[in-house]
Amino acid sequence: MMEMEAVLPVRDALSSIWFDAVAEGRLLVQRDPLTGKAQMYPRARVVGAPDREPEWVEASGRAKLYSFTVVKRSLHPQFAALTPFTLAIVELEEGPRLTSWIVDVPEDELRCDMDLVAVFRQIHPGLVMPCFTKP
Repeated sequence: MMEMEAVLPVRDALSSIWFDAVAEGRLLVQRDPLTGKAQMYPRARVVGAPDREPEWVEASGRAKLYSFTVVKRSLHPQFAALTPFTLAIVELEEGPRLTSWIVDVPEDELRCDMDLVAVFRQIHPGLVMPCFTKP
């Protein structure tokens, strides 16, 4: 049986900036200082431009629902108690997509392209993550 720690996100020197901001209720993305294009997940270099270091900027928290699935049965015992839950890919207003949970939205109201806003929830003791809900 897999322990919950084995499925939690890894915090390292690079991602600590992002995790610290999330713990404060702020969502950060990285941006290419030359083109302004945003990227997500934390990387040491700009995607497609290994000579540039990205800068951190605060995201608006606004997003659109790109894709989703409602998980009604989880084979992983740590997630079984949380079912049903909605796992989604959201597209941030700044451009990048990320995987997250949709919270406090009834299943019958979920629609691709619906407007969402970031909310921050503790999903495991000591771990706050951005989730998304209706504005």
